[in-house]
Amino acid sequence: MDERMTDLDRLAVLDPARDREPTPMEWARAEAFVERVLDGTAESAARLPARRWLVAGAAATALGAIAAVAVPALVPGSAERAVASWTAEPTSRTGEQVLPQARACAAGDVAGATTATASDVLLAEQRGEATLLIQRKGGTIVECLMIGDGDRAASMSLIESTYVATLPAGTVNLETMSSYGDGDSQWSNIVGLAAPDVTAVDVRLDSGALLHASVKAGWWAAWWPGPEGGEADALTVIVHAGGRITTHRPSQLP
Repeated sequence: MDERMTDLDRLAVLDPARDREPTPMEWARAEAFVERVLDGTAESAARLPARRWLVAGAAATALGAIAAVAVPALVPGSAERAVASWTAEPTSRTGEQVLPQARACAAGDVAGATTATASDVLLAEQRGEATLLIQRKGGTIVECLMIGDGDRAASMSLIESTYVATLPAGTVNLETMSSYGDGDSQWSNIVGLAAPDVTAVDVRLDSGALLHASVKAGWWAAWWPGPEGGEADALTVIVHAGGRITTHRPSQLP
């Protein structure tokens, strides 16, 4: 071995993705992560409990540590309530139906406090006491998991609201996948963009459990009790588009 090589040089030789150039979409997501941290999203890092984070795409090696600080601290007790009431089948909600939760999400620190209207809500699903929202918040699209009418379990920035993804027909991508908490209160989530012809997305855990994601307004999302969101390829994403069904491990999604 060349003694002139530094430790980083030696590690670079072992990197299986060293010759791979990220796609424009992966660069856009990576740059968005950095901008969110520089804008002050990282200020809540010291308050975060133990958790695991998985970032999709080639930018994960460089930006995994940065992405991990993009989520505010969990509200004590909220995760336990959400997990205890969780259902595998979500109930779709309109912006009007979840306006109290949307306003509470908008008032949070992530991406800056704003106000919300029903039209800001892009996707909303109900599972037990928890409402998962994907909504516009100023110039950003955020995800919030709300308990009841206003207790915020977690929230994070996703992409700029002006970002337009062009996905091939019948496909989805992966914007984020993560797990939070420990023990009986641990839960995972997965969020991505969907092509217009995608009608349904299911998530099958390696344990055999099957849950249905919500699909609306070009987004798909789901959350569930368990650690799989923070583990590499511990689940399969099943995409339905017309009469065609495709299956993907998270690492296979753009």
